[in-house]
Amino acid sequence: MHFEKMFGVLLVFAFAVTGVFAQLPQQVLPQQPSEVSDEELEKFAVAFSEVQIIDQQLQEEMMNAVEAKDIDVARFNDYLEAQQNPDLEFDADNKELEQFETTFKAIEELHDTAEQEMQQVIVDNELSVERYQQIAKSVQEDPALLQKLQQHFQE
Repeated sequence: MHFEKMFGVLLVFAFAVTGVFAQLPQQVLPQQPSEVSDEELEKFAVAFSEVQIIDQQLQEEMMNAVEAKDIDVARFNDYLEAQQNPDLEFDADNKELEQFETTFKAIEELHDTAEQEMQQVIVDNELSVERYQQIAKSVQEDPALLQKLQQHFQE
């Protein structure tokens, strides 16, 4: 992968890393970035790349699930926002709401499957999910560690 592309992914990653495993029980992560060995960083880099591929596939599958039900993606996103924020109004008839709910359930199943795959990729790369999260947090907070990670992707 080209450095510029990976750097863009890392920037997105910095904001989205906690969302990847939002449903996992969160351990209290240390306030200070934890020490990360070069070996752990290499394992993290490989796992991160594989997790990103799964996430990209998930995004495509979710869009396909919405479009397969002949639902406008923007309209579905409005529905999701209204589900998260009760102050937002969302006008829809019962048939449309039923269609949204069915689609949402299908998306949840896709997400659950992808999450299991991501966890397995992390374990296959000899990291625990918790350690992966700790390293991700450290990468976000430590510019030197981020630079070392970027160097892994340049190689």
